[in-house]
Amino acid sequence: MDIRAVDLNLLPVLDALLRHRSVTLAARELNMSQSALSTALRRLRELLGDELFVRTGRGLRPTSRASALSEPVAEILERVRDRILQSSTFDPRTAKSEFRIAHSDVGAYVLWPRVVRAVRTAAPRVRLVLKTLTQSEIGPALAEGQVDLAIGSYPDLPDSLFQQRLFDRVYVALVADGHPLARKTLTLRSFAATPQIVVRGPSGVQDRIEAYLASHGLVRGECVELPSYLMIPPLLEAGDFLAVVPGQLADAFSRHGSLVTLALPVPVPASVIRMHWHRRFSEDAGSKWLRDLIAQEFGAEPVQRRRSPR
Repeated sequence: MDIRAVDLNLLPVLDALLRHRSVTLAARELNMSQSALSTALRRLRELLGDELFVRTGRGLRPTSRASALSEPVAEILERVRDRILQSSTFDPRTAKSEFRIAHSDVGAYVLWPRVVRAVRTAAPRVRLVLKTLTQSEIGPALAEGQVDLAIGSYPDLPDSLFQQRLFDRVYVALVADGHPLARKTLTLRSFAATPQIVVRGPSGVQDRIEAYLASHGLVRGECVELPSYLMIPPLLEAGDFLAVVPGQLADAFSRHGSLVTLALPVPVPASVIRMHWHRRFSEDAGSKWLRDLIAQEFGAEPVQRRRSPR
C-alpha cells in the first residue's frame, strides 16, 4: 500500500474508537458528528480490509487486527503531538508534560526524591515516571524516546549520547552500629577478614577491590552476593557483615537505621554520576528545562557536552 494514498486523519479516529469502543464517545472527543465518524470508520475498513469493530451488547469490540493496531497507532499519534506539534517554549508553571527518567536502584533510592521535590516545586503539573533499566537497555530507550534522561554511572553507554557531569560518587564501608569494627580505623587485613556483602555492578568496584587484595597476598573470606544494594541494611543489622556501598547511599541508609560508615583501606576511584540523553531531543524545550533544573539541583555546570570517545 502506498502511504501517499492513506488519509492520516483516520488515525485519530481509529485511536479514539479503540480507547472508547463507542462511536458516540469517540465522536464527542474528536468534535465530530456521529455520521462523520461512521463514515471515517467505513473508510478505515476499506483501507485495511478488515471489519475492525464488531457491535455487541456491550458496545463495539475490536477485531484481532484492530487490537494489534492499538499500540502502534497510539505511539504514532504521541510522537506527532510531542515532536512535531509541540510548542518551542516550555512554561513549567502550566506545563502538563510527562518526563521519564531512568535510574539504577541506587539512583532511585538516593537521587529520585531530590529530583521529584525539585520538579514538583517548579512545575507542579508535570508528571514524572521512574524507569529502572539495565545499562544495555538505556541506549535504545533514550534513542526511541522511551525515556527522556538517564542519571547514574553508566561507563558503557553509546558514544552518540550527550552527557553532563553531575557529581562524583565515592565508596565507603558500612557496618552495623554494634559491629566490632564500628568507629575503628579499617585496616586492609581486618577488611579482608570481615564477612562481606557484595553487590557487583557495571562500576567494577568489587573487581578492583579483589585485585588490590590479591596484590597484597590477601583474599576476602566469607561473602554473600546480592543483586541489589537495597537488600543490604537488614543483613548488616542482623549480623557481623561489612558492605562496600556508594557514600550517598550509606548516608541515606544511616538515616533510617543504626549503621556506621568507615573509610575503605582500598584505593577505589570515584565513579562519575552523569545525565545522559539522545541528541534527537537535545533541543527540546521541556527536556532542556528538566536538564537545567537537575544540573542546578546537583550543583553541576549547566553545559551540554558530547560524550567523548574512549
